[in-house]
Amino acid sequence: MYKMIGKIGAFIYCAAIVVASVLFTIRDANRNLRKEVVLEAGSKIKIQDFFESCPSDAKFMTDVASIDTAEPAVYQLKVFYDEAFEKDVILRIEDHTAPRAVALPKSLYTTWKAPDAADCVGYLYDLSGIAKVEFESEPVFKEGGNFEVPVAVTDVYGNTASVAVPFEVIDDKKAPEIKGVHALEMVIDEEEPDFFDNVTITDDHDEDPVIKIDDSEVDYSKAGTYIVKYEGVDKAGNVQTVETELKIKKPVKTAKKAVKKTTGTVVNSNNAAGQVSGHTGGGSGKKSEAKRLAGKIMAGLWRKNQVETARAIFNWVHSNIYYTHVRGKLSLEAAAYRGFSRRSGDCYVYYACCKMLLDQAGIPNMMVKRYPVTRSNHYWNLVKLNGQWYHCDATVFRHRRTIYFMCTDKQINDQYHHFNGKLYPARAGGSKDFKPTNTPTPKATATNSPTPKPTATTAPKPTATVTAAPTATPTAVPSKPTPTTQAQETPKPTATATPVPATPTATNTPKPTSTPKPTEKPATNTPKPTDPKPEDPKTEE
Repeated sequence: MYKMIGKIGAFIYCAAIVVASVLFTIRDANRNLRKEVVLEAGSKIKIQDFFESCPSDAKFMTDVASIDTAEPAVYQLKVFYDEAFEKDVILRIEDHTAPRAVALPKSLYTTWKAPDAADCVGYLYDLSGIAKVEFESEPVFKEGGNFEVPVAVTDVYGNTASVAVPFEVIDDKKAPEIKGVHALEMVIDEEEPDFFDNVTITDDHDEDPVIKIDDSEVDYSKAGTYIVKYEGVDKAGNVQTVETELKIKKPVKTAKKAVKKTTGTVVNSNNAAGQVSGHTGGGSGKKSEAKRLAGKIMAGLWRKNQVETARAIFNWVHSNIYYTHVRGKLSLEAAAYRGFSRRSGDCYVYYACCKMLLDQAGIPNMMVKRYPVTRSNHYWNLVKLNGQWYHCDATVFRHRRTIYFMCTDKQINDQYHHFNGKLYPARAGGSKDFKPTNTPTPKATATNSPTPKPTATTAPKPTATVTAAPTATPTAVPSKPTPTTQAQETPKPTATATPVPATPTATNTPKPTSTPKPTEKPATNTPKPTDPKPEDPKTEE
């Protein structure tokens, strides 16, 4: 009997050892497994990341090949290891990498407002998308010098990169110099004089200062002597005014009026029937004068090919014509003559001047008119270059100093350039019809879950693109905020990866309070400003 008890005791002892060994194995297997892993967006999913010491037979039971790691999300996966264990684990794909951007150096005057922060950086890249671009502190320049202005670029998960943008600020207080202004004469109902004949303007900083003609005191229908003012304006807003006299004479009567009995039309030997006065009309004299001035200007704009010639034309019109509203309707010739002789006018004058110069250069072009018409019309040129039609607009806009040159429909799509594409030939880029679209608004800023560190940090490649989130089935697992939604049934172990529902939370990134400081050594050769302030006195539309 004692022997039987001994055998039972030995069996129980051995069984206890086996059970304990199994329990310790299970405990060690669980300790070795990482139940939740955070992966940096754009990185590769590796089975080794889910173990402290990865077993040789460890593998995913879930198809992870379908997971797009460029898209932050949460997934429930199943892993197999140690020849016996199948466990559920959580994979969090999060974006902890700040955006990338390149500084775009700026040059401006102390009298200008700073450009928008978004215009100071370029080549933006982020897997999750850019949410906002802003100055860390709004720059204000009261003196000239070289500055570095920090611009904060933030993605939708709150990651921020600070980009130092070089600013060269010019303190220009000297007005441009006008030379060659002389007394003018004209006869009522004849062509106006060329206000710019032998008149030049120079400036110490601005390569393209503008002369504005103020003839508001002139009555072109009455003989007399009037004061005409030449206002020279540079990009810093400095103005020089020079006055001269304009003497308007009565026409000399050389013949009596005769009446045609057949039609009753009054014919004046000095003014053909139906011709409008030189101030507002577009008679044959106006046409010939406009062509003469266009030829004179075009002589300095020829380049080695049509594209470069067209660019020179639009540069000249944009830089030399001052925007002002024009009363009444002008013919094409009258509008071009006004632009060439007075160097001022509205969008139709800009269009007409470009057209007449393009015609002189033999470059095909046509007019585009805004559609639908809002509070006012807008006109620009459609130009055929390199065998394709492009939008070109030399008009000076108040809030955008860009010359629209060789633009596709998509590139020129803004509030000023809506049009009916069916009325024009197919444009570059394959456009036939065209419907304007609204400018997209940035997404709200979101935050990552407060996981301390991702387990893998492979940097995203510059050519990577953001794709749609996986359409696999989510499981209701409590999780930290992540940018996925949708809920369906839980998959079997061999199904594709399962995104877990969660929503991002919006946060506001605080602005640093630092202000730009001048660098130690200002540049000795000051480059010319490239982007005039919105209030530049030669703008508008």
